[in-house]
This record gives sequence, structure tokens and C-alpha cells, in this order.
Amino acid sequence: MNGPFLSDPRADRRRQLLVELINIPSVSHHEHHLANWTDAQLRRSPHGQVVRAGDEVAFRFPALTGKPKIIFCGHLDTVPVNDNQTARVEGDRVYGLGSTDLKAGLAVFLELIETLDPAALHVDPVFLFYTCEEVAYHESGLLVVERELPELLQDTRFAICVEPTENAVELGCLGNLHAEVTVRGKAAHSARPWLGVNAIHAAVPLIEKIAAVPERSVACGEHLLYREVIGATTIAAGSARNVIPDTLRLNVNFRFAPDRSREDAVAWIHELIGDAGSIEVTDISPAGRVASENPFCRALVDAAGGAVRAKQAWTDVGRFSEWGIDAVSCGPGIPAQAHQKEEYATISAMTQSAALFERFLHEARDSS
Repeated sequence: MNGPFLSDPRADRRRQLLVELINIPSVSHHEHHLANWTDAQLRRSPHGQVVRAGDEVAFRFPALTGKPKIIFCGHLDTVPVNDNQTARVEGDRVYGLGSTDLKAGLAVFLELIETLDPAALHVDPVFLFYTCEEVAYHESGLLVVERELPELLQDTRFAICVEPTENAVELGCLGNLHAEVTVRGKAAHSARPWLGVNAIHAAVPLIEKIAAVPERSVACGEHLLYREVIGATTIAAGSARNVIPDTLRLNVNFRFAPDRSREDAVAWIHELIGDAGSIEVTDISPAGRVASENPFCRALVDAAGGAVRAKQAWTDVGRFSEWGIDAVSCGPGIPAQAHQKEEYATISAMTQSAALFERFLHEARDSS
């Protein structure tokens, strides 16, 4: 393992933390052991206070209460294991489940908390480590924070989700709608198909219609472009090889731009499907507001050297927007590596991330 970044004790510490984070299994709904480990790490700080509700863990510096509150947050959970649970280090890269999405960001948080001098800060940072981001919108641990630790969210001026962005500041986010569309037919023996109605065949025009929907580009400001897309992601039909199926169920996933509300997105789906099938919206997450005019957003963009782009995915920026809190995504992970079997993060990007957040924490001020 060669490279100048390894001569930095702080970089070594981030690498060590990331390896430990990866090696503690934390698939969604099974984050308890990692929450306990995170709690223990945070309680080593002589300056801060740990607050906990279930497996949602928060850290703050009580001496800074009253200064502009900034939330730094990252989820503890990962997608399911894919023969990649154990961390391995190869040069600048740390491989393992959740390394890029987003345990590298958590390692940066933990090392920052160990080294920050609260007396030098002009803002009140609150660090949230929460569960179940990788599953349905209504299962997120942030809802536990909202219900049981509401004081952590009150009067928040800005939030940073440490999602994988390669240390760019990603503004807003796409909304995310899942709908189950059911196409009905009539069962019959496959040797006598004229006695039934094949639900698979009946669904073909609908599937072709969905596939033909053009991408919609939505520009926000000079540099932000959101690509609104829709696609069929799962399909199920048939009970036996010799039976004409009477039902087909299709999951349709609509990623909608920040200029649509959830109600607009649902109405658009109903208009698209029409009478081709019945529709049940099974999950919907709001798009995130573009917070480019927030002074703390501008300070973060400055700290990132002007690296800014649109978030072409859903993150909890959408949830914070629903709560009336401006938020962005910014973290050391690599978007293209998320959920890959050979997922990795880099130590150098973690070092850059820590420097970015330190600049922000020391230079951001309330300009309202």
C-alpha cells in the first residue's frame, strides 16, 4: 500500500474506521450491532453528547447550542450481502459491502468528531446515524428521529446527506414512485386459448407504451439538469405452463423531477396507464427542493471548489424538503460503485471529504 495519503495519521484513522464499519454487518433491519459500535465510538469524545432512540444515534456539541444548526447525516444500513461482507484494502481502495454507499462518509464523520475543536466553529453541527434508508420511504429511521428526538430537527438551517457524490455538491433529488399495475384476463387451458384472455398478451401494448415514454429533461438554473424517467422493473404472471394466465402484475418505477409534487406524479401515472390496468401506488418519496439560494449551501459549494450538479436519484434530501429543511447530498463515495459486488471507496476521496467539511464548518456563517 503505497502513496502519500498513507503517511497522514488521520487518513490511516479513516481507513481503520471504514474497515471496521464494513466488517460489522448492517443490512437493512439488522443495524443494531453497528449502532452500538457507533454509539461507543462517539462516547469517546470529551466535547460532545450522544443521544439515542432505538438504533438511531446522534451526536452534538452542547456548547454550540444557539448557533445555526447544521445536520450531517448518513445511514447505517446496506443492501443485502453479495459475497462482499469482509473489507479488504488494496492501495487507495477499500473494498466491501457499503464501502461507498455510504460507510466511507460515516468514517469521515467519526474521524471529524474525534478531531474537531468546537470553540473554532461558527455553526452547531448535529451528526445523525440512522437506519433503513435502503428500504421503503416509510421505514426510514429518520422517522424515528422525527417522532422521538424532534429537538434535533427543530430550527435546522441546512442538512448534508453524505450520499456518494465524489465530493461534489448535488442539489435537489428526483422523486421516486413505485406503482403495481395489474392487467386482468381470463384463465383457460393453453390448448384452448380462445376460451380465455391471456393477461400477458393483453399487457404488451401497455409495456410498449411505458417503454416509449421519452426522457424528460428539466433544467434548474444554469448548471442543473434532471432527467425524469420511467420504466417497468418487475413482472409476474402465470400459475402453470399449461394455463393461460388471468393476471399480470407489473411494477412501474417513475423517477420524477423536482418540479413535480407527489400528487402531480400520481396523477401523471394514472393518466399514462389509463384503463389498461388497475393501479396501486405502493411507495412514493418526494423530490428534493433545489437549495442553491441557501447561504449554507453556497458556503458548502465554495468549500467544494464549485463542484455542483443535479442529484439523479432519490436521497433523504427529499424527506428534509418535506420537513421544510434545505438539504443537499455530498460525500466521498463513488455513485457508480454503489450496490456493486466489488464496491469500493478510496482513502484519498475520504481525505478530500474531511477537508471539505472542515472548511465548511470553520467558514460557514449565518448571513441572514
